[in-house]
Formats: sequence, structure tokens, C-alpha cells
Amino acid sequence: MQQSRIAGLGGIRSVVAFTINIVVSLALIAVLPIMVIWPFSGSHRPTVEVHDEAGILQTEPLAKEIQSMRFRQDVHVAVLTVPGWDVDNLNDAVLAYARSHERDTDVPWISTSNPNYWSDGLVILAVAPDARKVGCYFGEDVAVPLAQQAAIQDAAKDQYRRADWYGGTVSMATRTADVVGRPGGGDVGTTYVLPGIAALAGTVWLSYYLWRGFTARRRAREALRHYSQVTHDYETTELLAGTIPEDEPHGEQVMARYRWFRGEYEKLTRSWQDFGSPRATQWFGMSVLRRATSLEKRSALLDSLDDVIANTATFLNQDNGWERTWYNEQGPVLEDLQSLRRLCHEIDSSGVANTGTMPERSREEREWVRSRKQRLDAMTSELEDGSLQPSAALDELDEIASETKTKAARLAREAIDADTSRYADERRRRYDSRSSRNAAYAGYWYLGGGHGSYNPHSTIRLNPSSPAMSALGSSASGSGAGGSYSSFTPISDLVTGYSSASSYTPSSSSGSGSSFSGSSFSGGYSGGGFSGSGSSSSF
Repeated sequence: MQQSRIAGLGGIRSVVAFTINIVVSLALIAVLPIMVIWPFSGSHRPTVEVHDEAGILQTEPLAKEIQSMRFRQDVHVAVLTVPGWDVDNLNDAVLAYARSHERDTDVPWISTSNPNYWSDGLVILAVAPDARKVGCYFGEDVAVPLAQQAAIQDAAKDQYRRADWYGGTVSMATRTADVVGRPGGGDVGTTYVLPGIAALAGTVWLSYYLWRGFTARRRAREALRHYSQVTHDYETTELLAGTIPEDEPHGEQVMARYRWFRGEYEKLTRSWQDFGSPRATQWFGMSVLRRATSLEKRSALLDSLDDVIANTATFLNQDNGWERTWYNEQGPVLEDLQSLRRLCHEIDSSGVANTGTMPERSREEREWVRSRKQRLDAMTSELEDGSLQPSAALDELDEIASETKTKAARLAREAIDADTSRYADERRRRYDSRSSRNAAYAGYWYLGGGHGSYNPHSTIRLNPSSPAMSALGSSASGSGAGGSYSSFTPISDLVTGYSSASSYTPSSSSGSGSSFSGSSFSGGYSGGGFSGSGSSSSF
């Protein structure tokens, strides 16, 4: 029963791999909160003694308030105030006090086992109010880095500057309770930065790992939908392909792609057999997403191509439903005409709108766009009454597409060359160096008060979204009209490139200076070989 359950989850290897990835990711994520609250809560109350030699503190209330704090380990807190204006080195003054008053303190401040260090578990919080110095000192087992010592001292400085000696000392003790006992002594890098990086890495990997598995399953499901559709329509596609006239130029290129379709269908069937039926944790395997993505692309490609074959047979033979195919064929041309009209609008809105012949040129191209839209409407009527043959209609679409691209390129060049502003040279350089992305038709158009959508994957005429163009070889790479293997790319990229270049202006930037000021910081002692942890600074 147990083996059957594991098999249902994908097998022991997949289950183990899945478990390891989840556990390791969660462990990395947990590092940050663990380090921040380590060891989860302070449970140790300190012992406290106050030596107010400067006479500035309420000793009993202060001792009680510090005793009410919670530390992460057992500590003894000693508070010392040092009188006098002549305290040049608070570190030395505290050490001298510890040596001269060893009988007066509740516990030895200097280690009895090694007199070069402070006693274990000891924290000294010191202030010299007249000399304006503050310091903190630690036994080796409770020592914190210099950066945290500075933070402890900084916690009191604002209050000390206002002569709030009681409040400043409480703030120092509070900060000390927060950092003592943390891994790395509360160092920012150890407590926050490195754990933060680990938590981020864990979050990223867990997100990617889960995304990979769920995406693989979703893409495989989508791939299967396409493949099932191709399989269901296979015999129909074969029958329709037999009705496509191969002596017709457009039919010839579609049949070349159909021959590729048949070979690819056999290969894809074998790939599906190799892929099998992943279960549960198997979807999260390293190669499953890659294989599922490949199956989705290849299956979708065949699904689109059998639509092309059906559309070609329907349109060239003018069978029932040819009007829908014709509407789809006009889509890329109408989208390009829309882009040319948008280019005219960009020029009319630019700085060259009233330069030379540009206003007239823009009007001419707008009028040409209107005439081509009217011609497309007329072609529909001619197809209906039989005065225009389907093959000739496709050829004319090629001609309109080619002329639209030529007009757009010429108009954009004239407009960019007509720019006489001080940024003209840089604008021309940007226009000339524009790079064409992997442009594809969007599948919708707005023109002459009308609008529509179409499927660029299923057009008879070739465009960047056409499936199986590789089956045509280099003969499909042309962009002119009149040839059955002409392939057209959208001119929207050209319009976007012109718009970006023609509106270029250099960005302005300004820098601002910054200043830093801080108080002097002192670590170490003047002599005697004493090496106890601690430091002081001015306020």
C-alpha cells in the first residue's frame, strides 16, 4: 500500500527530490527570522549595580528598571558615572576605577583568571557627564563588535546632550539587551544582511521551483489540447490538402508547409510517447518544463498549420465560409495601414509638422491609406461577384503590403531629415541605428472608423507568425510583392523607432553633495597590557 502511494506521487526519486527542494528552501527562508529573534526570546534578568560617582542618577529606580529588562543570557550590568572635566580617555578612567575599587563592586570587574580582560558576563555602561564621553565594556563571553558598541553609545547621546542622564542610561541598557547574545554580537551583516540574502535565495528558488512544476503541468495540458485537435482533424486536413491547387503560387507554398506538417506530426507523436504521463512530483523535475514547453510549441504549431491548410482550401476554392478566411487575410494589411496613418499623426504632432513639404506629404499618405481601405472593401465585392479571383486577390494584398512598407520608410526618412533642431543629428543617428525586434502582427486593427481582430498564425500569406516557414527555406525570406513566397513584417516597429528618435531630448541630471560628521571614537587602553573589550566616544 505504501509503495503504491509513493508510486502515485511520482516514485521515490521524485518524492525525495521534491522534499529536499522544499525543505532546503524553507530552511533558507527561516534563517532571517531565526537570526532576528535568536534565541526566540530573552529570558534572563540581569543583576545590576550602580556607581554614581558624579551624582547625576537616581540609583535605585535605575537599578530596578534595568533589572526588569530581559537579556538572552546571564549578565551583570554595572553603571558607572565618572566626574571631572579632565577625563581625556574614558577607557582608562573606567579601568582605573575597576582596579582601585575592586572591594566596592558587587562582583569583580576584572577577571580573576586573566587580569587583562573584563570578567565573564560583565557589562559596564559608563558616562563622564562633564567631559562629555560615553562608553561600554564587556566580558569576553558577552562582547559585541565595535559597530554594535558604537550603536549602544549612540542610543544614549541625544538624551545625554539634553542632560537626561537617567533616560540615556536606560536607552544604553535597552540597546545592550537587544544585541548581547545575538549571533555575531548583533552585527548587521550577521543578523540581517547574510540571513536576508539566504532568505531571498530560498524564496526565489522555492518560487521558481513551484512555478516550474505548475507551469510544466499547465503547458503539457495545453500541448495535449492542441495535439488532440490536430489528431482529431488529421484526416480532414489531409482531404482538404488534396483540394489545394499546387499550380497556384499561394497553394504551392502552403503545400510545401503541409509536407512538413506530415513529417512533424509523426515526430511529435513519438515525442509524446517519450514524454509519457508525469505524475504529481514528477512535474517538478529539471527537464520536464523544457520538454513540456517544446511539446506545447510544436503542437500549437501543427494546430495553427492545419488551420492554414483549411483556410487555403476554403478560400482558393471559394467554398462555404471563404468570406471569413478573406477577412482574416486582410488583417495584416489593415494593421499596416493603421501604422502608416499613425506615422502621419506622429509627424503632424512633431516639430517638422510645418517644415517644407511635410504637411503635404502627410496629407498625401493619409489619403492613400483611405483609398487602400476603400479598395479592400471593393475587392470583397469583386470576390463575391466573381470578377476577382482568389489568387489575384492575394497577389493584390501583397502589392498593397509592399507599397505600405515602402511609403512608411520613405515618409519617416523625409521627416527625420527635415528636423533642423539642435538635437537633429542625434535623432537621425538614433533612427538609423534602431534595431528591429522580433516583430509580429498584433492581430487587431483600428482604421477608418472600423476595427477588427484576426489570427496572424492562420493567414495564407506569410508573416512572422506563420507556422512552418522553415519548410520553405530561404525562398520565404523575401519582402516584396508578386511572389508566392513573399513574407511581410509589420511596419509598427518602424513607426515606433521614428517616434522614439524624433522626440529625443537629452536628460538633465544634477548631483548633490553630502556631508558627514561624527564624534570621536576611542577603542583600547593606554597601557598595562589590558585587552578587555570596550570603547568610548564623545557626545
